[in-house]
Amino acid sequence: MIERRYTLQIHIAGIFFVVVSILSILLIVLSYQNSKALNHQLATERTEQNVEQVKLSFQRLIAPVTTSLDALAVSGYGQDPSSSTNTTWLATINAIMAKNPDVLSIYLGYPDEQSAFVRSTSAAFMRQQFSTPVNSHIMVDINTANGHQERTYYDANLSYIGSDVNKIDYLPTTRPWYQVAPSDGGIHITDPYFYFFIQRMGITLSRQLPDNLGVIAADITLASLSNFLATLTDSPDTQLLLLDENKNIIAHNGFLSHADAASPNERLSSMARSPLNQLYAASELTELTRNVEHIDQTWMLSLVHIKFAGGKGLWLAKAIPEQQLIGSALNARNNQVAISALVLLLGTLMVLWASAQIAKPLQLLGKETQKIRNLDFSNISLPTSSIAEVKTLSESIGVMADTISGFLDTLHRVSNSSNFDSLLNDIVSHCHHASGADYVLMWTTSSEDSNALSLTACYPQNADDNTIDIGMLIAESPEISNALECQQFFSFTPSSTDIQRCFFPADLKRAWILPLNNRENESVGYVLVGFNRNVPDHQEEKIHFITQFLGFASLIKENWDRVAAQKLLFKSFVELMASAIDTKSPYTGGHCQRVPELTFMLANAASNDTKDFPDFTLDEQSQEALYFAAWLHDCGKVTTPEYVVDKATKLETIYNRIHEIRTRFEVLKRDAEIRYWKKRIEGENVADLDRWLSEEHKALDADFAFIAKHNLGSEFMDNQNITRLEEIASRTWYRTIDDMQGLSWEEEDRRKLRQEQTLPCKEHVITNKLDHQIPWLSQQLETFKNWEFKLPIPELQYNRGELHNLSIQRGTLTNEERFIINDHIIQTIKMLRKLPYPSHLQRVPEIAGGHHEKLDGKGYPYGLDETNLSVDARIMAIADIFEALTASDRPYKKAKTLSEAMKILAFMAKDKHIDPKLFRLFIEQKVYLRYAESFLPQSQQDTVDEQALLAMITPKEKAEPAAVT
Repeated sequence: MIERRYTLQIHIAGIFFVVVSILSILLIVLSYQNSKALNHQLATERTEQNVEQVKLSFQRLIAPVTTSLDALAVSGYGQDPSSSTNTTWLATINAIMAKNPDVLSIYLGYPDEQSAFVRSTSAAFMRQQFSTPVNSHIMVDINTANGHQERTYYDANLSYIGSDVNKIDYLPTTRPWYQVAPSDGGIHITDPYFYFFIQRMGITLSRQLPDNLGVIAADITLASLSNFLATLTDSPDTQLLLLDENKNIIAHNGFLSHADAASPNERLSSMARSPLNQLYAASELTELTRNVEHIDQTWMLSLVHIKFAGGKGLWLAKAIPEQQLIGSALNARNNQVAISALVLLLGTLMVLWASAQIAKPLQLLGKETQKIRNLDFSNISLPTSSIAEVKTLSESIGVMADTISGFLDTLHRVSNSSNFDSLLNDIVSHCHHASGADYVLMWTTSSEDSNALSLTACYPQNADDNTIDIGMLIAESPEISNALECQQFFSFTPSSTDIQRCFFPADLKRAWILPLNNRENESVGYVLVGFNRNVPDHQEEKIHFITQFLGFASLIKENWDRVAAQKLLFKSFVELMASAIDTKSPYTGGHCQRVPELTFMLANAASNDTKDFPDFTLDEQSQEALYFAAWLHDCGKVTTPEYVVDKATKLETIYNRIHEIRTRFEVLKRDAEIRYWKKRIEGENVADLDRWLSEEHKALDADFAFIAKHNLGSEFMDNQNITRLEEIASRTWYRTIDDMQGLSWEEEDRRKLRQEQTLPCKEHVITNKLDHQIPWLSQQLETFKNWEFKLPIPELQYNRGELHNLSIQRGTLTNEERFIINDHIIQTIKMLRKLPYPSHLQRVPEIAGGHHEKLDGKGYPYGLDETNLSVDARIMAIADIFEALTASDRPYKKAKTLSEAMKILAFMAKDKHIDPKLFRLFIEQKVYLRYAESFLPQSQQDTVDEQALLAMITPKEKAEPAAVT
């Protein structure tokens, strides 16, 4: 019986396909069911959350009005109907309506049938309904028991506009709002109902006045509930409806076609097109959750009862398409099906490909054994196997062994070369030995331009003297072009025309052209193998061997191009990072780009100086390290708050707080005027008072001018100025508004550190408060543990005390802010340390992080001195300082002229803050002048006295003792 065998490729692919298919189906089904159930559960929980949100919204709607009614009831407002036209009370009611826009009217009714109505006419529909004047804002009706009505109109400033007199048949004691007012002083809230007069849904709140003198009430519309419902939708098609116990529509999220002003019947007819209409088929409202069909679509309906105190309640109805509800589950299922199919397809292809790497090469190598028998394959021990491919391979493996061994030896020799050009020359040389050709020439494409060909390697070395134009040859020969495009070699005999046109040497008889392609099948070059003799058939068979060998050359070229591209990418990323830092602040734009230019100007000068810097060389690797360090020397500034970097005045944070102090001085001036008028009323001498007020105003103006002047930080703040500032700070004013209002939770926590103060309270015009002191966060304090730097850490993260900031003696920065500014170099070091560097770039963090160090050891962050501060860091220090001094884009200082900047650097060199030798080189090699010509405007380029500067930094020789005579 013949034993049947299957290929390895079929074995592996078949098992993989069956197992993965079954697993994928099980996972897809389970995932879809779980996702669907989870989405339903989430929808139910979301509806319960909506109930609580609606309840809270309804309570927020009526709570302010309830408070206002209680306040008005116990005040003097309700004692007489005419109080409604009193300016003070009218302003109070106007404030209530402005704070609660849903309140349309507040009215009073008395047992003697008198009544008063105050209505807001700021809304267009109210003005239209009552035919009020265009600029009407408040309308007041005073009704007497005999039917006489006087209607008065007021504008937005509560200024009188006009009035009307009408007859009205209105008895307040017969109205429901009057009759239901509780006798115990509580507030009665009606069920929602439709205001036919203004075509709006609303409720009425009423309560009795003290001693049963009458009833005060307020009408509130429920329009804001619809707007609130619109914010609760889970999807664009979600429908939300708020009903009362009688199925009256209170609010909806906008899915009804009619506006809010439509009547209930109109809205019910519009709702017939909604799936929520099925709720009205039931005889009564009960809580439910079910799926219904509506217009060929399945919807999930939910009806939940919203209970309020006192037994009243509303019903929240919600409808959402099930397609949207379980859309994520469907999408997940579909995605899983697609992904599974793709993975199955790709996996099968990969398995087929992987198994083909085992099976097909074995079959092909068995068939190709006869073609490579000219290579000496011998002494092979043939194995046995049950796999057909291995059995076939075992018959020819001995013949292939020596070829593989020789090929590996060649690759080993070639791989020992690290230079790209010499590597390709080595490959060309091995191609020459393998083929016995007279010419081997290799052209490769440029990494920047894939269409540009250049002769990269050749054999013999003088072969590049030939005028072979490979590009023109391929372009004018369709056969060669088609073969190379199909990644096939082309073997041909040059014609006399080719030789005459100087494509080839005159003695060339036979030529092979082989393509070089990368792993993306893109052409990266060509190899020409030429013979000055006729090539026998067995020699032609070596083309396949050379083709395989040149695949290694293609790989080398591809990897070399990728290394070059990665270097370019990293360089571009570094420059992008520096550009982003400059762009972050418009006041430091270009700093990170100009410093590298100046750094390399000085570094090249130092590299050429063999006297003072004999050990400093700027080879390719050190240039690259200095380049990256210079571009990234301020990368830590990405962590520095912009408002600290750009702080132009002492009181500036996100904005300039001088405006707050100006307002307090305005208050003090107003208080002075108030005291002035009070004293005049008391009969004091007018001339003395006028003189006192004028002097007081002048003193306040002078004090504020002093504060404003020193807020700029342009002048030194000596002790005398600080004393005067403290005297000014002793001025007080009275605050009558709670300063806890409108604060964020962080501000509120800091504000609570201060003791509560009874309003009105006395405050200083300039003050330091506890909530001005912002402590470090716990995670920040954690970073300060094991602190390796010598930069002192302030006790606070920020101190925004007004007096504290105004008392800064120099500049505009506090110690805390200066630490944050200086911390950028620490962040630079930390960020750069996280990058994986090759060996020649290991010093990048040290160079970039040392440009704020000083030769006297008083710099930061490590306090290095000249014994352990590298030349690269010293160069960058000078470049950074000079650029900053001459930059014209800083808000806190003016740009220095060239002579001013050089003089400052000379003093720094004299005091060992910067390297005197480098600064001397900076002057003598005209580095500063070349930089100025390239980057500074003409207005800054004044004359520099180089000799005076050199004299400043040259040590004075000790005088020799006088000769004894």
